[in-house]
Amino acid sequence: MARSLAHATLLLVVAVVAAAACWTTAAGENEEVAEICKKTSYPEVCIATAGKQASKYGAAVDPLAVLNMQVDAFAMRTEAARKHLTEAVKTATPKAAKALDLCDSLYLDVEDNLGAARRAIGFKDAVTIRAMMGMAAQDMQGCDEQFRKVGEKNPMDHFNRSLLEMSEICRSLSNMI
Repeated sequence: MARSLAHATLLLVVAVVAAAACWTTAAGENEEVAEICKKTSYPEVCIATAGKQASKYGAAVDPLAVLNMQVDAFAMRTEAARKHLTEAVKTATPKAAKALDLCDSLYLDVEDNLGAARRAIGFKDAVTIRAMMGMAAQDMQGCDEQFRKVGEKNPMDHFNRSLLEMSEICRSLSNMI
């Protein structure tokens, strides 16, 4: 009995040490992401969005890796915006539906800009990255402008604000590479 209690205790200690080692590694990666994100325009958004992508990038966390993480998060958020738009158009007025149609093509432009930014990241071309993020920001602002013109509330406003913040984060990160 004493021997099985000792084995059980030993197994418990090994499990706790192993769990602590795994937790420390994950926390360390997030700390590195957080340190880099603190230097961006919207640190909290950067940490929340890029941090979710950290496990895909292995041990090396530098501004370039965080930029890649942020572009991945930006692409996912754009895709989520397009899905929301598909639902919003079903209940929209005719004027709002027309504005949403334009927003959808602007989101497609954003996706193209993100593809170009990914290629530029491969070359560490910060100027092109900033240009692509500026164009993405203009697309979101163009969507908002359509709703101002028709005098209706933009159902994409929440997405556009977060996407604008993400574009600014990418611009900040591009200045670090």
